[in-house]
Amino acid sequence: MKNKTRTLFDVSSLLVAAMMIMLAGTGCKDPKEIAREQGETIQEQAQQKMPQEPAAENAAADAQADHPDDNKKSIIHKTTAVVVDAKKALENPDIEIVDGKIKGVDPFTQAGSAYVSMASRVSTLGMQQAIQHHKVLNDRFPTYDEYMQMMKENRIEFAQLPPYKMYGYNAESGNILVLQDNRKKAELYKKAGIPLD
Repeated sequence: MKNKTRTLFDVSSLLVAAMMIMLAGTGCKDPKEIAREQGETIQEQAQQKMPQEPAAENAAADAQADHPDDNKKSIIHKTTAVVVDAKKALENPDIEIVDGKIKGVDPFTQAGSAYVSMASRVSTLGMQQAIQHHKVLNDRFPTYDEYMQMMKENRIEFAQLPPYKMYGYNAESGNILVLQDNRKKAELYKKAGIPLD
């Protein structure tokens, strides 16, 4: 009886943890973003009611230049449906498969690495299961084209990755991989003045 209770408790704990991760992935909107959207809506309504004078247009453009979108480069809570054919992508010597381990020398980079790693894993779980169902029904993994059709039909999107990383589908193993373009990463790091790890 104790073993059954313990097993039930362990399974319940895992389910609660998985639900918390999924809820954290959906998150809440940033109050600044909500205010910005509401401000745009009010401005659009005002523009529809009365035509704007050229001076007002310049003032609005200057206000937007003074307060650029703070989350412009952020990937948090953004999604993508772009998945490349891993076999073709890996023909490029600059592209490699990323192991998904958490890396970083300080708490901030470790947290960022953990977010990217966990978000990519969690967001691909449903599609990995669909791939396994396809294999059971058809005795083979879906081809790249079939896989992309499945994503399109079900409107599946994954968590956005940094600009030098991408999702790739391997039709031979049936896995969704995270690929990294090392040349693009080096260029972006150099431009930002960040030393490569």
